[in-house]
Amino acid sequence: MGRADVEHDREIATLGVAGAAAIFRRLVHVICVAVWLCPAALAAAEEVDSRAYLLAPGDRITVTVFGQPELSGDQLIDDAGTIAFPLTGPIDVKDLTLLECQKRIGDRLADGILRTPSVSVRVAEPRPLYVLGDVRLPGAYPFRYGSTVQSAVALAGGYGPGELLRHTAVPDYLLAEERVRQLTLQKRTLLVRKARLEAQLDGQNSFSPPAFADAGDDRDTIEMVVNEKVIFVALAAIMRDEIDLLHSQKPHLQEQIDANAEQGNAGKKQLEMIRQQIERYEKLFKQGLGTQNNDFQLRLLEANQEATVWRLLSEVSRLQMQAGELDVKIKEVEAVFKRQVTTELKETHDRLSELEVTLPAAIRIRDVKRQYAGGAAQGGKHLFRVTRTRNGRAVVMDADETTPLEPGDVIDIKNDLVLTLPHDEAGSSRLALPSRKMEETSTAERNSLISR
Repeated sequence: MGRADVEHDREIATLGVAGAAAIFRRLVHVICVAVWLCPAALAAAEEVDSRAYLLAPGDRITVTVFGQPELSGDQLIDDAGTIAFPLTGPIDVKDLTLLECQKRIGDRLADGILRTPSVSVRVAEPRPLYVLGDVRLPGAYPFRYGSTVQSAVALAGGYGPGELLRHTAVPDYLLAEERVRQLTLQKRTLLVRKARLEAQLDGQNSFSPPAFADAGDDRDTIEMVVNEKVIFVALAAIMRDEIDLLHSQKPHLQEQIDANAEQGNAGKKQLEMIRQQIERYEKLFKQGLGTQNNDFQLRLLEANQEATVWRLLSEVSRLQMQAGELDVKIKEVEAVFKRQVTTELKETHDRLSELEVTLPAAIRIRDVKRQYAGGAAQGGKHLFRVTRTRNGRAVVMDADETTPLEPGDVIDIKNDLVLTLPHDEAGSSRLALPSRKMEETSTAERNSLISR
């Protein structure tokens, strides 16, 4: 072999080593990429703590009976917490650790089936996670070790309602919010009206509307209170004018009564004088000093005067009756006004009673729609609650996106987004009226009304 041949063989060997190294590096790269892309696969291969993990319905376990392939295989723990194991029938494994499960299966096999069974149990697939609430795809998802609330949300498609719901959630919420706003305004109106009617019924000169918390500068509420104050002033002015008109007639009647009474008294004096004259003339007539015609004239004058006196007395009685009727009319005006106020107050109480039922229901509907609309809108704070079974009892705890999860956890996600100002007047109103501003506005309206 010549020197050239030796050099050629050396080059081939060098290329072979380099190629092998390149192939090895490529293989390592592919394995790393596979591991990076499939962390769930590696996570699923991790073993749980055989002394701490408690089995529950939904877990899939792998039971291996050494030397007995026909008895080995995967078993799904059913809702009753049992597995359907060959030859032994159902075996209850709920709330057992893996070691306890191995022993229980081994004991059942040793009971007349195998002499010295050797059993191994591992978790093939933990029970799933359940994601509810403000996610696009709520449902059950496989558990992977290292799962957090954030990864569960990612499995469920992220925050927000489904496609169909996203198109209708916000309009539905806005309609529900508008209904709550209208019912809230109705309740405020009725409460202010109730205060106004009670003040009118008690004969007060003014009334104070109830204060509503957190009203701010709600224009509708301010205008409503101003209107009720204007109505209070207007109705009081109308009744006062009508009563004053009736009272104004009494002095005129009293003047007529006094004048007719004076004329009646004067007529009585004249009648007495005429009667005295008649008595004197009768004495002269009996003595033959008078004539029958003069006596007749005196008698006629007496009768006319008596008629005049009686007419004046009758007029006084009639005028006194009119004065009494004015007092009755004044009482009737007050009674009619109170009857109207009482009727309106009863209607107001009835409508308030209806709102005590309809408004809380509308608020609950609004709140539900707000949860859906919160996911469809931008922003908002998400609230998380995890329900976990411990010692056979469901425990509910607050969580955040970094909270680690366990198999079988139920994650409930809510969006606390408020699109508009809430109105929750189920028990009490949340709007406060700026009293000074309303008093100034109401005073201006009242002065304008009185001036008209």
